[in-house]
Amino acid sequence: MQTLVDFLNATDLNAFITNTPWVWPTMEMIHFAGLCLLLGSLLIIDLSVIGFAPDIPLRLVDKFIIATLIGFALNATTGVLFFVGDPDRYIVNIAFRLKMLAIALAGLNALYFTFVVRPVIQNGANNFRELGKNARISTALSLTLWTSVIFLGRFIPYVEEL
Repeated sequence: MQTLVDFLNATDLNAFITNTPWVWPTMEMIHFAGLCLLLGSLLIIDLSVIGFAPDIPLRLVDKFIIATLIGFALNATTGVLFFVGDPDRYIVNIAFRLKMLAIALAGLNALYFTFVVRPVIQNGANNFRELGKNARISTALSLTLWTSVIFLGRFIPYVEEL
C-alpha cells in the first residue's frame, strides 16, 4: 500500500490538487452535487419500489436512473481525485475503508436491481406489489447502504488510522 501512496504523492495530479487553492473546494461542491443527484433519485426509485408512492407508475420512476448514474459518475470521479490528492489520509482511514466496502456492496445490489428488478419494471410492472419481496429488500438495502456511505464519508475527516 505504501508503494501506491508514494506513487500517487509523486504525480503531477497530486501536486495540482494539493497546490491549487480552488481545486479541493470545487471538488467538494461537485461531490456534493453528485451526492444530491445520486441519493435524491435513489430515494424516488427505492421508496416507490418499496411502496411509498403506490399511485406512481414504476416505469415513470425508472426514468430517474439516469440521474442516479450521473450522480454516481460525479462522485466516483471526485472521489478518486480526493484519494489521489491525499492518499496518506485515506489509505489508513477506517471510515474510508468502510465507505469503500459499503459502495462495493451497493454496487452489487445495483447489479441485482439492474438485471433482476428493472427488467420486470420495463416489462410492464405498474406497482410495487407486482415486483415481489426481493425487489423491496433490494431497494431497502440500497437506501441503507447509500445512507451508510454518506455517514461514513462524513466521518473520514474525524477518524484517523486503523
